[in-house]
Amino acid sequence: MPDKRVRFDDFELDYARFQLCRSGCPVRLEGLPLQLLMFLVEKRGELVTREQISAQLWSKDVFVDVEQGINTAIRKIRRALADDAGEPQYLQTVVGRGYRFVAPNAEESASGQTSAEGFVVSAEELGRAIMTAAGLDPENPRETPKIRADD
Repeated sequence: MPDKRVRFDDFELDYARFQLCRSGCPVRLEGLPLQLLMFLVEKRGELVTREQISAQLWSKDVFVDVEQGINTAIRKIRRALADDAGEPQYLQTVVGRGYRFVAPNAEESASGQTSAEGFVVSAEELGRAIMTAAGLDPENPRETPKIRADD
């Protein structure tokens, strides 16, 4: 899912970067809860059972307390989204069954460009910046890197 992003309220879930941001700033969310959030967002509006979550996040060879793992991941997602389990804006609990991502205004984008507020750099500009940072002359890439005496 390269370049796939889903926006809801002031959040943006960037699949390519494996990152959740709020108002353009990264939100701290560990890998497993982030994977679960992405899975729930993919199924937005649908009930996702605890069995589906378990199958998606853990292989059959892994021996962990899946119930506790799901509960912990959901709690971390809610904390990151500042979502209230009693009056959910994003994650609805279906008691005894599973969860549902319920953000009413979630929109998906898959373009290679970021929003107008974002910083857009072409592949060529990025290549030049990387070469310059590595000490190479972008105009003459075969040249030996320049090393300063104070390095």
